[in-house]
Amino acid sequence: MAVPDVDDEAGVLHGDVRAHLERLTEAAETDIDRLDHSAFEAALTSRLVGAERIQSTGLGFSYASPFATHLHEVLTLDLPTAVVTLPDDRVQESGMRLPKLMDRARRNLCTLMHSVPAEVMRVGDGSRSVTAVMSDSPYTASFARFLADAVELWTPGADQGGGIVFALPHRHAVVFQVCATPQQTRDALDLVPLQAEAMQADGLTPVSPHVYHWLDRRITCLTTENTDGSLRLGTTPELDSLMGLRRAV
Repeated sequence: MAVPDVDDEAGVLHGDVRAHLERLTEAAETDIDRLDHSAFEAALTSRLVGAERIQSTGLGFSYASPFATHLHEVLTLDLPTAVVTLPDDRVQESGMRLPKLMDRARRNLCTLMHSVPAEVMRVGDGSRSVTAVMSDSPYTASFARFLADAVELWTPGADQGGGIVFALPHRHAVVFQVCATPQQTRDALDLVPLQAEAMQADGLTPVSPHVYHWLDRRITCLTTENTDGSLRLGTTPELDSLMGLRRAV
């Protein structure tokens, strides 16, 4: 079974929602069956999704690759009428090895990142701001798969030496701030979570409520969930050092 926009519906599906999803699924199955090998490869695109959300579908995504804590990378087909997420059975039916599928999907995603018109804006509080990137593409948040290249594309010349604090509030947006100075680092920790939370309230399909620090290809989740469901923000030794803070031993 193929699933249209598997991250669109959260939690338990109500009857009318489930019926709608089943109709979409039937249409998606038909679209996929019509694809020849070259069309399948051309449509194959990787995507970042919430790990808990995709696991809750019960459809089987054992191949999904962890990108960061709470985030998985899955295979999709970018079709004219829908974005279709591929569970285990569809991946197996392709007859292609998973590494080859992932390589093709990532290359297609990278090509899409360089071709999609995106709005790059500074958002924040008065004189303090961070960068938000939005576009009509449902793969916008997934461009974080190539975060260093994406940041260079959207903010050429930005100093990434101290890493990047970022969040993926919904699939059409990325919020981030490079951390090269103490002020940039404080702004990143103060404003990226606030702006991401505000953008999640827009009602678009969420990806993850968490905030991350990218540094030298390592991604650290900066947020942990409290018992009441709220998030608590932490830092890393590298971020503390950038702000001139010394951790207690």
